[in-house]
Amino acid sequence: MKPPKAEQIAGLETYLSKSKGIGGAIKGEPEDFLVEEITPRGNILEIDKVYGDDLEGEGEYTVFTLQKTNWDTLRAVKELSKRCGVSRKRIKFSGTKDRRAITTMRVSAWKVPVEKLKQVNIKDIELRDFSYSDEPVNLGTLKGNRFTLQISGVGKSADKTVKKLIKELRGKSPNFFGLQRFGSRLNTHLVGKALLKGQFKEAVEHYLCDTGNEPEAATAARDDLRKTGDYKTALKEFPNYLGFEKSILNHLINTPTDYIGAMRKLPKKLRWMFVHAYQGYLFNLALSEYIKAGKAPDELPLVGYESEVDKATAAIMKKEGINKEEFKVSAMPELSSRGETRQCFIEFEDFEILDFNEKAANIRLRFSLPAGSYATVLLRELMKD
Repeated sequence: MKPPKAEQIAGLETYLSKSKGIGGAIKGEPEDFLVEEITPRGNILEIDKVYGDDLEGEGEYTVFTLQKTNWDTLRAVKELSKRCGVSRKRIKFSGTKDRRAITTMRVSAWKVPVEKLKQVNIKDIELRDFSYSDEPVNLGTLKGNRFTLQISGVGKSADKTVKKLIKELRGKSPNFFGLQRFGSRLNTHLVGKALLKGQFKEAVEHYLCDTGNEPEAATAARDDLRKTGDYKTALKEFPNYLGFEKSILNHLINTPTDYIGAMRKLPKKLRWMFVHAYQGYLFNLALSEYIKAGKAPDELPLVGYESEVDKATAAIMKKEGINKEEFKVSAMPELSSRGETRQCFIEFEDFEILDFNEKAANIRLRFSLPAGSYATVLLRELMKD
């Protein structure tokens, strides 16, 4: 069974399970997709549950739970820092969460008083459960996430089909990077590849001009910029919610050929995500090859300049026209990557069918996944249509 075109663009070229899926769609409304962070101690940050403040300790970091509805993580953090009047660098979080969802996550703010955070009022964002710490929250400081979600428009006997597919998977799911890693326009890996190749103008053009799953106004503005190259007009046409793009455009109006400086107008974390997306793209392609061949190793490289590259990944890189030395970016060294490895499969836990309404063609599921893995990757095994 061939995956949809969008998945193939991101390197997801096969499935682990063999049976036909239940079809359907997810994320019809944010309320249909709940993501609750599981702390390193195994505690679940439940939606709408107030655990209370614990301000007896000391430390320069104020740690709290951030609950957001239909907010991109980086944009939520940017807005929070703006309301607090501090640099985005002072706010750290454990991992990005789905945008079209209701999610909880632990966040830390350096030298931002609890009183100031409690005064923040942002639509669809809640802050609660404050404490102090000597250490910030950092990427990866979580055990995993619990997902509770509804799939709408499923086929008949979807509950039985799900049980059959779960049995086929034997408690494990491919550890592919999901489509979220590649952005709503499925182009973050293209930006990343251009950065690694030192093609900074192309990286800027991908970021500003590529179109995809966005509102019509954004798509039209990007198309116009691609045709005209007129940064001043684009600055007026780009919707205000494209704040990162407007920062780049402002820079290019003043220094039209400084593409490295333009990219540096983006937060370092976002720029790094472009490189990581390209590493994820190579990983997805390689894992797809191994699954199709019927045997996959325990782990594969997220390629960097010090990586040991397996045969399948080497062949993919040759086809891509990139070598591991290019992951040392001399013109933008903060994006260089030594490389690491990633497990090819992850175990999912506590899987259950909460409800199946055959008449309404809806099924509700719940399961937990370890940090760094994607619910949508497990769901694609169940939904393939």
